[in-house]
Amino acid sequence: MAYNPAAYEARRRGYMNDYAATGAMNAYTQFLSQQRGQRDLANMYKQYDKAAPQVVAGYGRRGLNSANVKSGTFNTGLQDFASDRVSNTAQAEQGLAQQNAGYDLYNRQLGERYQSGLADLEAEKAQQIQQDAQELMKVRAGY
Repeated sequence: MAYNPAAYEARRRGYMNDYAATGAMNAYTQFLSQQRGQRDLANMYKQYDKAAPQVVAGYGRRGLNSANVKSGTFNTGLQDFASDRVSNTAQAEQGLAQQNAGYDLYNRQLGERYQSGLADLEAEKAQQIQQDAQELMKVRAGY
C-alpha cells in the first residue's frame, strides 16, 4: 500500500475534531456543574443565615437566653450550630472541588489520548514511507 497523504490528513483531522468536540463538551459540563455547585452553596448559606435567628429565639423561648441569662446549653447549642454550618459548607465546597478535579483530570486524559493518537499516526506514516522507499529501491535494483 502506497503512502496516501490525504488519508493521513483525514485521520489527523478526525483526531483533532474528536479532541475539540469532546473537550468543548467537557468544558461546558464543568461550567454547568460549577454554576450548580455555587448555587447550592449560596442556598446553603442562606438557609443557615435564616435559621440562626430562629435557633437563638428558640433558646429564648425556653428561658435559656435573655438579657440576664446566658446558659451553657445556649452556648453549646450555638457552638453546635456554627460547627454544623462550617462542617456542612466545607463538605459541599470539597465536593465541588473534587468534581472540578475530575473534569480537569478528564481534560488531561483527553489531551494525552489526542497526543498519543497523533504520535501513532505519525509512526504509521513513517513506517509506510519507509516501506514505500524499500519497494522503490527493489524496483530500481530490478527485483
